[in-house]
Amino acid sequence: MFKPINYDKGRVLTLLLGNAETITKFQLVKYSSGYIVDAAAGDSEVEYIALETVTDGTASDGGTTVDCLPICSGIKVEALTVTTPTQADDVGNSYDLAGANTLDLTATDDNVFHIDKLKNANDKLVIGSFNKPAII
Repeated sequence: MFKPINYDKGRVLTLLLGNAETITKFQLVKYSSGYIVDAAAGDSEVEYIALETVTDGTASDGGTTVDCLPICSGIKVEALTVTTPTQADDVGNSYDLAGANTLDLTATDDNVFHIDKLKNANDKLVIGSFNKPAII
Protein backbone atom coordinates (compact mmCIF):
# COMPACT_ATOMS: atom_id res chain seq x y z
CA MET A 1 0.00 0.00 0.00
CA PHE A 2 1.38 3.37 -1.08
CA LYS A 3 -1.25 5.93 -0.04
CA PRO A 4 -0.61 9.51 -1.25
CA ILE A 5 -0.81 12.18 1.47
CA ASN A 6 -0.16 15.23 -0.72
CA TYR A 7 -0.19 16.30 -4.39
CA ASP A 8 -3.15 14.01 -5.13
CA LYS A 9 -5.54 16.63 -6.51
CA GLY A 10 -5.91 17.36 -10.22
CA ARG A 11 -3.14 15.10 -11.43
CA VAL A 12 -5.07 11.90 -12.06
CA LEU A 13 -4.49 10.14 -15.39
CA THR A 14 -6.66 7.41 -16.89
CA LEU A 15 -4.31 4.81 -18.37
CA LEU A 16 -4.80 1.62 -20.39
CA LEU A 17 -4.40 -1.63 -18.50
CA GLY A 18 -2.63 -4.70 -19.81
CA ASN A 19 -4.87 -7.70 -20.44
CA ALA A 20 -5.78 -9.91 -17.49
CA GLU A 21 -4.14 -7.51 -14.99
CA THR A 22 -5.57 -7.07 -11.51
CA ILE A 23 -4.68 -3.76 -9.89
CA THR A 24 -5.50 -2.83 -6.29
CA LYS A 25 -6.01 0.67 -4.92
CA PHE A 26 -2.76 2.31 -3.72
CA GLN A 27 -0.44 -0.20 -5.36
CA LEU A 28 2.46 0.80 -7.61
CA VAL A 29 2.12 0.35 -11.36
CA LYS A 30 4.34 0.91 -14.39
CA TYR A 31 4.27 0.78 -18.17
CA SER A 32 5.16 -2.42 -19.97
CA SER A 33 4.80 -2.60 -23.75
CA GLY A 34 2.57 0.48 -23.67
CA TYR A 35 0.15 -0.75 -20.98
CA ILE A 36 -0.08 -0.50 -17.20
CA VAL A 37 1.01 -3.54 -15.17
CA ASP A 38 2.01 -4.27 -11.55
CA ALA A 39 5.30 -2.89 -10.29
CA ALA A 40 7.58 -5.61 -8.92
CA ALA A 41 10.52 -6.31 -6.68
CA GLY A 42 13.67 -5.37 -8.56
CA ASP A 43 12.14 -2.34 -10.29
CA SER A 44 14.60 0.52 -10.04
CA GLU A 45 11.98 3.23 -10.57
CA VAL A 46 8.20 3.48 -10.30
CA GLU A 47 5.86 5.65 -12.34
CA TYR A 48 2.32 5.66 -10.88
CA ILE A 49 0.14 4.87 -7.89
CA ALA A 50 -3.18 3.19 -8.77
CA LEU A 51 -6.14 5.10 -7.32
CA GLU A 52 -8.73 2.36 -7.78
CA THR A 53 -9.08 -1.40 -7.77
CA VAL A 54 -9.61 -2.79 -11.28
CA THR A 55 -9.58 -6.26 -12.81
CA ASP A 56 -9.21 -6.48 -16.57
CA GLY A 57 -11.46 -9.23 -17.84
CA THR A 58 -10.87 -8.54 -21.52
CA ALA A 59 -8.74 -10.64 -23.80
CA SER A 60 -6.82 -7.69 -25.22
CA ASP A 61 -4.43 -5.06 -23.91
CA GLY A 62 -6.10 -1.69 -23.38
CA GLY A 63 -9.61 -3.09 -22.96
CA THR A 64 -9.85 -1.59 -19.45
CA THR A 65 -8.56 1.63 -17.90
CA VAL A 66 -7.28 2.50 -14.42
CA ASP A 67 -7.03 5.91 -12.73
CA CYS A 68 -3.46 6.60 -11.59
CA LEU A 69 -1.48 9.33 -9.85
CA PRO A 70 1.86 10.13 -11.51
CA ILE A 71 4.73 10.00 -9.05
CA CYS A 72 6.53 13.32 -9.06
CA SER A 73 9.20 14.83 -6.87
CA GLY A 74 7.80 16.12 -3.61
CA ILE A 75 4.92 13.65 -3.33
CA LYS A 76 4.73 12.10 0.14
CA VAL A 77 3.13 8.72 0.71
CA GLU A 78 2.27 6.39 3.54
CA ALA A 79 3.92 3.07 2.72
CA LEU A 80 3.64 -0.47 4.06
CA THR A 81 6.80 -2.46 4.75
CA VAL A 82 7.30 -6.21 5.07
CA THR A 83 9.29 -5.76 8.30
CA THR A 84 7.59 -5.91 11.72
CA PRO A 85 8.12 -3.70 13.56
CA THR A 86 9.89 -1.00 11.62
CA GLN A 87 12.79 0.60 13.49
CA ALA A 88 13.88 4.18 14.11
CA ASP A 89 17.15 3.45 12.30
CA ASP A 90 15.18 2.82 9.07
CA VAL A 91 14.41 6.56 8.94
CA GLY A 92 16.69 8.45 6.55
CA ASN A 93 17.46 5.41 4.42
CA SER A 94 16.29 4.34 0.96
CA TYR A 95 14.95 0.86 0.22
CA ASP A 96 13.73 -1.39 -2.59
CA LEU A 97 10.28 -2.67 -3.41
CA ALA A 98 9.19 -6.06 -2.08
CA GLY A 99 6.41 -5.93 -4.68
CA ALA A 100 3.69 -3.60 -5.94
CA ASN A 101 2.28 -3.09 -2.43
CA THR A 102 5.22 -3.14 0.00
CA LEU A 103 8.79 -2.06 0.74
CA ASP A 104 11.64 -4.44 1.52
CA LEU A 105 13.73 -2.97 4.34
CA THR A 106 16.42 -5.62 3.84
CA ALA A 107 17.15 -4.63 0.23
CA THR A 108 19.06 -1.53 -0.86
CA ASP A 109 20.10 -2.35 -4.43
CA ASP A 110 17.64 -0.02 -6.17
CA ASN A 111 16.87 2.55 -3.43
CA VAL A 112 13.42 3.34 -4.84
CA PHE A 113 11.83 4.78 -1.68
CA HIS A 114 13.25 7.10 1.00
CA ILE A 115 11.80 6.87 4.52
CA ASP A 116 11.30 10.23 6.22
CA LYS A 117 9.59 9.04 9.40
CA LEU A 118 7.77 6.18 11.07
CA LYS A 119 3.98 6.39 11.16
CA ASN A 120 3.24 3.21 13.12
CA ALA A 121 6.10 0.80 13.75
CA ASN A 122 3.90 -2.13 14.81
CA ASP A 123 1.62 -1.77 11.77
CA LYS A 124 4.73 -1.52 9.51
CA LEU A 125 3.75 1.97 8.24
CA VAL A 126 6.25 4.62 7.22
CA ILE A 127 6.03 8.00 5.49
CA GLY A 128 8.42 9.00 2.75
CA SER A 129 8.95 9.74 -0.91
CA PHE A 130 10.13 8.09 -4.09
CA ASN A 131 13.62 8.72 -5.43
CA LYS A 132 13.07 10.14 -8.95
CA PRO A 133 15.10 9.06 -10.77
CA ALA A 134 16.06 6.13 -8.60
CA ILE A 135 19.42 6.35 -6.86
CA ILE A 136 21.51 3.37 -7.94
